[in-house]
Amino acid sequence: MKLAKAASSVKLVTGVANNAAILVMLDAHDKVKQHPRYRHAVKRAFRDALEARHAYERQLLYTDTNRFFHVADMTDDSRKIYGADLTDQQYFEFWQSLAGPVYTKSRPFITSLWNKYRLSLINHGVAYPDLLAWPMVATACLHLAEKIFRNILEQAITDYQLPRWLVGRIFHDFSLENVSRAWQKALMLLDDTRYELDGTEDKNISVGIQQIIEIWANPANYYDSTTATIQDFEEIFRTRGEMKKALRNVSEVREAVAEEMRK
Repeated sequence: MKLAKAASSVKLVTGVANNAAILVMLDAHDKVKQHPRYRHAVKRAFRDALEARHAYERQLLYTDTNRFFHVADMTDDSRKIYGADLTDQQYFEFWQSLAGPVYTKSRPFITSLWNKYRLSLINHGVAYPDLLAWPMVATACLHLAEKIFRNILEQAITDYQLPRWLVGRIFHDFSLENVSRAWQKALMLLDDTRYELDGTEDKNISVGIQQIIEIWANPANYYDSTTATIQDFEEIFRTRGEMKKALRNVSEVREAVAEEMRK
């Protein structure tokens, strides 16, 4: 039961933060393709990063151990909520879509962070600052998602008094570490210019990252996102009544958490 509760928290948090970071990465890749150095080894490195993302998703969806998106593994009570023809792929896409509302909410701050990086690159005379700033934003967001992931694991260890080795082994597949590492490698091949941020730049960029993390790590946004996603995926529920029941459950959990935080 402790692991089940921990799994629920990990899936919710990574459903938002990990998938939001991936959306930023994909958007950044579209932008960076316009960079003059996006060819040969650089192009291959970015494609390797995209493949690392696909490998991460395949592992989550098709793994034979610690399966989190295998419909047949659901308890009877959970399974009866959904339609008889629900597939693992649909269930996985539902989880991925949790990021949509939160990503949209944070988009102005993502663009703001891009501008902070862009201005810093301009100040230090780095070429193509408008294009280079985007993969830098994606790097920051991937690291941010990793931080949120580590935090939810620590919370599970503390709240449910679970062994660290067990939590790490069971939830390892939700880590974006390989994706982040591959993306960082591609960015360094694109432009390996190094310089020290001045005080103002450091403060502005730190504030920009903090603004995003305050949205991506806010429990209220998780429940808002879950509510919106349930409504968008009405077709996966057995009946409209089951969908409404799911919405009520989200509302009740949200209120319980809010009440706990008020104590």
